[in-house]
Amino acid sequence: MNDAPSSHAPSSTKLTKRHVFVLLITAAIALLFIAYSMGLFAPLIARAAPSEDESAKVKPLPVNVHTISFVDSIFQSRNYTGTIRARQRSDLGFEVPGKIIAIHVDEGSTVQKDQILAQLDTETLKAQKSAIEARLAQAGSVLKELNVGPRPEKIRAATANMDSAQSQFNNAALNLKRRKKIRSAIADEEYDRAMFAERTARANLDAAREQLSELRAGTRQEKVDAQLSAVKQLEASLQEIEVAISKASLLAPFEGVVTRRYLDPGSVARVSAPVIKLMDEKNLEAWIGLPVKIASSIQVGSEHEIFVDGTTAAAKASAKISELDPRTQTQTVLFKLDESASKTIVSGQICEIQIGSSVASSGFWIPTSALSKGVRGLWSVMVIVKDESGSGFRIEKRGIEIIKTDSNRVLAKGTLESGDRVVANGTHRVTEGQLVIPNEHPNE
Repeated sequence: MNDAPSSHAPSSTKLTKRHVFVLLITAAIALLFIAYSMGLFAPLIARAAPSEDESAKVKPLPVNVHTISFVDSIFQSRNYTGTIRARQRSDLGFEVPGKIIAIHVDEGSTVQKDQILAQLDTETLKAQKSAIEARLAQAGSVLKELNVGPRPEKIRAATANMDSAQSQFNNAALNLKRRKKIRSAIADEEYDRAMFAERTARANLDAAREQLSELRAGTRQEKVDAQLSAVKQLEASLQEIEVAISKASLLAPFEGVVTRRYLDPGSVARVSAPVIKLMDEKNLEAWIGLPVKIASSIQVGSEHEIFVDGTTAAAKASAKISELDPRTQTQTVLFKLDESASKTIVSGQICEIQIGSSVASSGFWIPTSALSKGVRGLWSVMVIVKDESGSGFRIEKRGIEIIKTDSNRVLAKGTLESGDRVVANGTHRVTEGQLVIPNEHPNE
């Protein structure tokens, strides 16, 4: 058995490339450590490090600042809601009853003032008018005759009538006188007839004399007044019929738009029953309920802006209703919109008005861009203060308490004073103690 080693076995003293690389790295590290320990790198380090004078020349960061002032009250705006209404709107009906024979407008029709909208049948009224006109003409003729007085022919006829009555009376009186003489020889019936004939003749004579006397004296004023009263009564009746005929036509009381027809031709209209609804679409008003204190601050005639569905309309306060709404406990104020508003706004829309008032509340107005998040949900601001060296400004952090938020600013309290200047924006770029150069930012 041959105990000699095989020629293929690896040599234990042979180095690989990997071993050589590791040895070189180790040697380099050892040399660097020895050189550092001996201070060979000190000059290089000294040249690389900035001097104290150079570090003192660090350039300050420009920042925008906002000067704050203390306020003890704030102007607070609030929106109040109301309704747009037409200034004039009416349910129109006839003042007299009757059958509708025509309606001249439809829903949506634009009408002018005094335009005829509908009509009633007037045949019966016209017949009554004709009858009254005839009676009035007759009564007028009688009154005219009474005012003129009796004609001579009438007086002569009355005189002849009286003479005839006198003759009849004389004859009857003579006949009765004869009967009295032979009273015992005649029957009672014959005597009675003579007596009654005498009395009748006497009465006729008295009437004829009275008639003649009246004619000769002229017409009595009482009779003229009575006839005049009858004429005036007929004239009043005629005027009443003429008014009824005129009211048989339904007229538009103002310019507007027909929004509804309640009845159609052929319907019988009752007195004041609505036939047509008319609305003045050009003259609009905003009816807005306001707290009494706010309403009292608004002067009639003052100008305002009304907001309706994204549209702004100019308006003037026109009136106040001196009674509280029992449901909302508010006072209604009326605002008359400009006529041009009717092009984009219609009656019935919801509207708003923004009214501001002074409220007691103290603090400092600070832009929201100046706020920084603090710990536990608190807020802070960066205030610039004089550097101790007096050569510039440094950042100082102050905690604040937000009282009210208003758009792009907040009312806050904290360790602040009037005249303090806070970093207006870009607070994420600065830190407490940092040197800065202030640029005054316009107050908001």
